[in-house]
Amino acid sequence: MKKAINKLFALFFISHLSIAIAGENTTPIIEIKELANKSSTQLDIKDARALIKTIPGGASITDLEDVRKGRQSTWQDSLGYTPGVYIQDRFGSEEARVSIRGSALSRTFHSFGIKILQDGVPINYADGFFDMQTVDPNASSYVEVLRGPNASIYGATTLGGAINFVTPTGLNNPGTKIRAEAGSFAYRKIFASTAGSSDFKDSGNLYDYYLAGSTTVQNGFRDHAEMENQKIIGNVGIKISNDLETRFYLSAVRSKTQLPGYLTKDELESDPSQASSFVSTVTTTSTAAGSTRAGVQPWRNKDNYRRDIDSQRISNKTTYINGNNTYEFALYAMNLELWHPIGTIVEQHAQTYGGHLKFTNVADKNKLTLAYLPSYGTTDGTSKSTDNEGNISGPATSDYTQTSTNHSFLIEDKYNLTSKTLLVAALQYDSARRKVSDIVPGATNFNRLYNQWSPRVGLIYNISNDNQIFGSISRNFEAPIIGTAGTSTTARSAQSGVTFEIGSRGQAQWGDIAQKIKWDLTLFRANLKNEFQTMCLTTPNCITGAQTINVPNTIHQGIEFGGQAFLNNHLEVKTALLYSDFKFDDNEIYRNNKMPGFAPVLLRAEMLYHSGSEDRNSYPNFYAGPKIEYASRAPMDNTNSLYNDPFTIFGFKAGQNINKTWSWFLDLRNIADKKYAATTNINSNYAGDGGRAYYPGDGRSAYMGIEAKF
Repeated sequence: MKKAINKLFALFFISHLSIAIAGENTTPIIEIKELANKSSTQLDIKDARALIKTIPGGASITDLEDVRKGRQSTWQDSLGYTPGVYIQDRFGSEEARVSIRGSALSRTFHSFGIKILQDGVPINYADGFFDMQTVDPNASSYVEVLRGPNASIYGATTLGGAINFVTPTGLNNPGTKIRAEAGSFAYRKIFASTAGSSDFKDSGNLYDYYLAGSTTVQNGFRDHAEMENQKIIGNVGIKISNDLETRFYLSAVRSKTQLPGYLTKDELESDPSQASSFVSTVTTTSTAAGSTRAGVQPWRNKDNYRRDIDSQRISNKTTYINGNNTYEFALYAMNLELWHPIGTIVEQHAQTYGGHLKFTNVADKNKLTLAYLPSYGTTDGTSKSTDNEGNISGPATSDYTQTSTNHSFLIEDKYNLTSKTLLVAALQYDSARRKVSDIVPGATNFNRLYNQWSPRVGLIYNISNDNQIFGSISRNFEAPIIGTAGTSTTARSAQSGVTFEIGSRGQAQWGDIAQKIKWDLTLFRANLKNEFQTMCLTTPNCITGAQTINVPNTIHQGIEFGGQAFLNNHLEVKTALLYSDFKFDDNEIYRNNKMPGFAPVLLRAEMLYHSGSEDRNSYPNFYAGPKIEYASRAPMDNTNSLYNDPFTIFGFKAGQNINKTWSWFLDLRNIADKKYAATTNINSNYAGDGGRAYYPGDGRSAYMGIEAKF
């Protein structure tokens, strides 16, 4: 495989060299934008795409208006066609298996290893962990995905990088929108937003606002998979002058989700809609695994095995432009309450604070950025015994305070060597402290400091105004989250490594403007040290007792591709292909085995036929066409003794932009009613039998929606 990747790298450069020789002169990449009628705190999608062209690595923008041609409920709905993002719904709710370049490979629920942001401000806990429920993609106009250390502008040098959901403003998206979705498994969603702007007549200041709210409920494809949430998100901007702007952001989320659990392979194949249960015979008396009530299994009690969250967040971002200099200041605070009855009842109260200071100077050929990005957070929590009906039945087995402190310092310089060539160099220093004080099992207490210098250098060559090739070398760094940084039997070191990547992005057209293709292609290889992975510490190839520890050497490499084609202004083809080759590197136990958790090949594609106006953005415009998703078989353990079966599912999508006000869609999924596991648990060694390790994908389903814009 290493030789194949090397050949691809060589072929990539050779194929682009001939194009580069014939390339036309281009204007400098770095330009000063006129912001008189725009927000300097919140870039619109056009300017965000322009900034992507100054990043010498995997980076892309996903326009969520395009996503809204179908259902937009889960993270997979929003990010499924984003290059380089591996994402699979776990049970049809907001919970998903999400990763970039194999980040958090050991974690099959919730996640870490990616900095998640809303409007450029993190929503992660201070230790790096994040809950997907605290974001509302419906209230975002686009998503910015910066893969790997290409996200250093947000203080992220992790393997995964950053995902930034960006909400509209009253300046770039005024008006009112109402959207309703409904479909299988009693799914219902209502979303509404309003936005506008106005002048303060007395002061001459310009203010704008955006406010959105949504409510979602569903029973779920599986038993014990009910979900409901309510979300409010908004921002208010005040443009005091053309040079000074401040913007306040707020959000509040209440999410209640039942957890149906993993199934065995036999259960998956016989009835994937059932919930997991560790009870073979339900009795009238309480047992360690059973219920205190006759005929009630623990997974089917509505108050048991669930994850309920209440979260509030407020932040401010202020920018001041003085000639060629831009100063940006941000502060944020987040509060989160968690009620999580599983094998024990977990209660947490988390508070996170942070911000950033950024200075940017743009000269004729140079753009210099200095940044300081601190964050601090505490989590007070307990774990208590349960009666398996969602009630506390005993004293705390853990009563802890977790503290995380982070300081990131960045210097980045972008220099136009020529009108076609941009050199990018950056250096980041990270210092992270993780501390746990538990008054019950004091042996689990620790206080550790992690730090690293992370350089990055890259080059972009503009073949033409629309096409470029790029390459970069960067060092990545990730301090462990609290859950993996504990005693001597877990990961005690930070994960680090070196990432190499090359790629191309652009578009081409022929004949006339009706024939157009767009692409985003990146090839990467990351040589990692101390990766967080599920392994046995003392007993090689253990079947039980595996924990997350540091693995000395691993390799992550792959291909990230996204493409879109428009033919005759009627046929639109969109695809996302992710090839992942993750493996141990001469490990003393697992040699060069494949690492578990991912399907090596994940392909999504759709083909829509547009009828009506020749201009696809005019009215009326009807679209319809098939879509497909394919995942290859995926290893489930380090010994490669067990694989999740490959699967192919088909869907169909149709809709219409009736006029400037009204539109509708129909979204059919898994038409053949395929029984498959969208994702699985992983282990050190399943010995060929994973037991309850499979998370079924949804069965056949249909969704409809209608939207009105005023």
